[in-house]
Amino acid sequence: MAEKTVEINIDGIVQGVGFRPFLFNLARFLGLKGFILNRGNAGVRLILQGNDDKINEFIENIDKSAPKISYIENISTRDIENQSKYYDLTIRPSEQGRGISLTLPPDIAICNNCLNEMRNQDKKRFYRYPFIACAQCGPRFTTVNELSYDRERTTMKSFPFCKSCQNDYSDFNNRRFHAQTFACSVCGPNYELYDKNRTKIIKSSIEEILIEVTNRINNGEVIAIKGIGGVHLVCQADNDDTILELRSRKGGRKYKPFALMIPNLKLIEKEFNISQEEREMLLSFRRPIVLLERKEKIATSIISDWVAPGLNNVGFMLPYTGIHYLLFDLIGNKPLVYTSGNRSNIPMGIDNNTIFKQLNELADGFLLHNREICQRADDSVLRVHNNKIKLIRRSRGFVPEYLPLPFEVEIPGALATGPELAVTGAILRRNRIFPTQYIGNVTHLETYNFLEDALFHMKNLLQIKNSELEFIVCDAHPSFITTKLGTDLANQFKIPLYSVQHHYAHILSLMAENEIEIDKKIIGISTDGVGYGDDGNIWGGEILLCSYNNYIRLGSLQYQPMVGGDRCTKYPARMVASIILNTLNTDESLKIFKKIGIQNDLEYKENELSILISQFNNANQKFPSENIPLSSSTGRIFDSVSYLLGAAKIKTYRGEPAMRLESLASRGNPNNINFKIEYYKKNGLYIINTSKIIIDVLTLLEDSKNNRSDIAAKFQIELGNAFAEVAIEVAKEHQVECIGLTGGVAYNYSFSKIIKEKVNNKGFLFLEHNLTAPGDAGISTGQLIGGIFKYLKNYRI
Repeated sequence: MAEKTVEINIDGIVQGVGFRPFLFNLARFLGLKGFILNRGNAGVRLILQGNDDKINEFIENIDKSAPKISYIENISTRDIENQSKYYDLTIRPSEQGRGISLTLPPDIAICNNCLNEMRNQDKKRFYRYPFIACAQCGPRFTTVNELSYDRERTTMKSFPFCKSCQNDYSDFNNRRFHAQTFACSVCGPNYELYDKNRTKIIKSSIEEILIEVTNRINNGEVIAIKGIGGVHLVCQADNDDTILELRSRKGGRKYKPFALMIPNLKLIEKEFNISQEEREMLLSFRRPIVLLERKEKIATSIISDWVAPGLNNVGFMLPYTGIHYLLFDLIGNKPLVYTSGNRSNIPMGIDNNTIFKQLNELADGFLLHNREICQRADDSVLRVHNNKIKLIRRSRGFVPEYLPLPFEVEIPGALATGPELAVTGAILRRNRIFPTQYIGNVTHLETYNFLEDALFHMKNLLQIKNSELEFIVCDAHPSFITTKLGTDLANQFKIPLYSVQHHYAHILSLMAENEIEIDKKIIGISTDGVGYGDDGNIWGGEILLCSYNNYIRLGSLQYQPMVGGDRCTKYPARMVASIILNTLNTDESLKIFKKIGIQNDLEYKENELSILISQFNNANQKFPSENIPLSSSTGRIFDSVSYLLGAAKIKTYRGEPAMRLESLASRGNPNNINFKIEYYKKNGLYIINTSKIIIDVLTLLEDSKNNRSDIAAKFQIELGNAFAEVAIEVAKEHQVECIGLTGGVAYNYSFSKIIKEKVNNKGFLFLEHNLTAPGDAGISTGQLIGGIFKYLKNYRI
């Protein structure tokens, strides 16, 4: 059969996953000649020569046999005429091609082959070498400065191959063939141990270093350990005193839960439920932190109650680098606190000097390596609702993967700056959205700079030119720092700035990941703590009729005054007092305040309550007024019920009262409580009556037969019922087939579950998150979608 020559272009996540070596060995096996090369962010190109059958067999086997962590989006081929003859098969140096995607995978957990080799004494170069890696595992995103993915463009450029590693790299039978981020103990990075005064503790081997670290941890010390995308603070998970000391050192970490790392899942199976989906996520190459529900509390727990005070779930992750496994080999079969090494609300340091400076008063020792971290990336966090993933923090193991849009977009580039809390930014590249890694709360200069840096790093990886940026998108809140960033960027590039309403952005993100067609509408339930509303009030319990072009507000929670504004979020007692005053007269309210002792849970006790009442009365029911905004926030109602039921008296971290309420409810039986939430229609808008919720809960508490956990369980279900009933009603009125749930309250399992069941039982299609975060970390994705349609409306010819 006559030979022919073909050009094959492959797009997708095909760099950094052992894809070129895979293609090389497949082509070699089939006797094909030619060359293979990476093309910047445009994927992989091959020129192959051989007979027609062999070339067809090669193409058929690409999808069938590709590395598991690769993702092939498109394969295109074309015949080439008049080509000279090739006599061998080579991998050529990369070229700077430009495409519309990122061909780079996320950071990948250590594979079993490398793990076994690290523990094999006969493999001297890799034995107990913590940076062991190969073509199919190891750091990727956090090490890459630019594409194409080659060693000289990663942070491994500082570590030239030794002769043996160069031989491995060049040997097509070696699993490190053309692997870019591996090294060995001879030529690679290494760890060193320091005390808190930055004095190096001299040891002759990594084993001796880790023996010292193990002894220090077992003696109650906190050790800072630098990893792939940042640094962790590590200590015993069963030692109350050590954990309380760490909380004290971190300042604002009084009750916020710590994540734990465990050497294996068997260790916790007696105490925690682990579903098949949760097990698969924990064992996946992503290695996220997964929130697991406790079984019945046992007397001899291996975990201190101070790890996650007042909560019925704990976040666990498995080891994902060599240093993790080596540490557990010595410290044994026990859990360790593995929490982000940073001061509260400040991004963790990624260079050693910053780590020393930030953690000087937090850590007792420092285990640091000398490999540069290009981009910080926190551990990802998620929980599972049945078989659906609810991302809380999308970072290591997920970034830089993209969300494909369910419609064609020809816009070459745009940026979104996100909201203000739990922020990610995002980049638009035609019909793909690339969220950044998790940034955090953009309330400090350091997080502001981190967000800007992450956006521009992603833009550079995508090779988007400044001239290709068409617009910037931000939140509609005029006072957010991210709105200022959006304004500055729009001025810098002289392009339009669009603002997208917070809850609409939540729903747009949900629509896109569920592949809603461009001309379809949905009813979106968007429930969270705070978002700037079109009327200038605080929204947070919204039912919107949404298309990609616009939205109409059809329902919401009842507006309630927040006397003192944001102080109501920190002190739920203020929110309860505000609602009661708004519902009853002052004399009746005072009787209730005295009965429940509400003044005891205000910062300034009786004086604060008196001022609160005076502020309310002076407003004369004219809300919003100075220091008294109006809010339809679902989060504030969860906080209020949590307070009344004794689950949370103060908020020490974001979402705490609602999380403690969910934990209380997990022990309750809703069938023991008679409780129904009402709604009504006013001026064309459905209103869920939250005043009655608070009064009814107070009434239920008067009967000693009513268990507080039962009330908590019933409240969650009935609030879900009320949202579902209103959403179904308006869906029928507007002939819409899909109803979706988004926003931070969607993390609450019982609330989400009842809405899903009710919607499905009425014959509607229920939409929920599985790829993007329900909370504010998913906002930037929705902002870009909203920006697309504002841009097209203004610039369509």
